[in-house]
Amino acid sequence: MPATAVTLMVSLLTAGNPLIFAQTIPVPIGSDVVPNRVALGIGGLEAEPGDHVCGLFTGEQERDQILIPFLRAGLASGDKCICVVDGTAPGQVIATLGPDGEAAALAPGKQLEVISASEMYLRSGRFSADEVIAAWKAAIADVMYAARFDVVRAVETWSRRDVVPDIQELMVLESEMSRYLPLYPQVVVCLYDMGRFGGGALVNLVMTHPRLLVGGMLMENPYCLTPDEVLARRAHGDVAPTLITEEAQKWYSDVMTGSTSPARSTGLPVT
Repeated sequence: MPATAVTLMVSLLTAGNPLIFAQTIPVPIGSDVVPNRVALGIGGLEAEPGDHVCGLFTGEQERDQILIPFLRAGLASGDKCICVVDGTAPGQVIATLGPDGEAAALAPGKQLEVISASEMYLRSGRFSADEVIAAWKAAIADVMYAARFDVVRAVETWSRRDVVPDIQELMVLESEMSRYLPLYPQVVVCLYDMGRFGGGALVNLVMTHPRLLVGGMLMENPYCLTPDEVLARRAHGDVAPTLITEEAQKWYSDVMTGSTSPARSTGLPVT
């Protein structure tokens, strides 16, 4: 049976200096503790624990067609739900979810947390991939340590309204999340507003996600860059989409415009 490793981090303050102790505990996927599949709430689609998914939208209406069902499915399944929203007040998302969302946000265990993008990504006043990853690890470790929830699902929306990140730094964040997510029973969906990002920036960001949610289908990304490849490109100041092959460039373009079926163009299975 496959397993994911959960790292519990405990911080002790000694003489003014925090000491961090980490313990890694294997959690079996597919057991009574962690399910094999996580329902996305969208057209019967399911992801696997550890999945890092990229979705594209244009405008708030399309965003909410993914965001709201995803959160509702998580609330119904008893998952810990985290939403980081850009360009919309957190209270508006909670209100859209209705009484169940309001109750989950107010409950002592806080099954639902909706956070503004600026609160999540600009804690030190600037956007830093390292700081965001550290904060995310600490937050998930707290959830796992409390043992109230078996699965964490999160959705992050990007519209470059409240937060306008450096694209290279955002690529590092996304790629490092792909390295980190399989360590925990969690699914993260990153949603990008196509009207707010240039085509080159979008291609770079899509390249950092192993799975894509496009046109009502969940598919593998055959041209996904590994975290080490992204770091190497940053070290050389080299993130231009022109560096990928013409075949990959065309595939990404087709996927983002919906001009062809990704399954037909790659032969990869879709769900």
